[in-house]
Amino acid sequence: MRVKVCRKDGCNNVIPYGQANPYCTVHASLYKPNYADSTKHVKRDTSYYDKYKRDKESAAFYKSKIWEHTARDVKAHAYFTCAVCGRTYDKPGYLVTDHIVPLRIDRSKCLDHDNLWVLCKGCHYWKTQLEEKIYTSQSRIENLDVSTKWTRSKISEWVLAHKK
Repeated sequence: MRVKVCRKDGCNNVIPYGQANPYCTVHASLYKPNYADSTKHVKRDTSYYDKYKRDKESAAFYKSKIWEHTARDVKAHAYFTCAVCGRTYDKPGYLVTDHIVPLRIDRSKCLDHDNLWVLCKGCHYWKTQLEEKIYTSQSRIENLDVSTKWTRSKISEWVLAHKK
């Protein structure tokens, strides 16, 4: 059986290689799982979301060449750094180019660089939770009014408060 050493400095206890908690039973309480750890080894398949949850127009937009180029450009201008938590990632797939005012609320800002920012997957998860909470109205006009009250700094504060 493959084993690995406990992550605690100075501890030489061995644990099974496939164990999610990187600490032995003595130091198991030191393990604090987070969102990034839970999605690290899971390949995200967006085809189900695109097919059944996202509207067809948005799915086509997010697969377009213009969006791919814009998203890559925004990430490069942000130096591959999350705008909320400040973490920098050099591996593909860890960062998301996100619309501050969601595409479903205001399609006119779909390629507006002032409406785009770079988020890590953890911060993006919490921003999505915020969107589900604040954009509750079926009326686009009401949602546009709500969007003017949520600036980058307010969204960042909310995400950081809930991410901990």
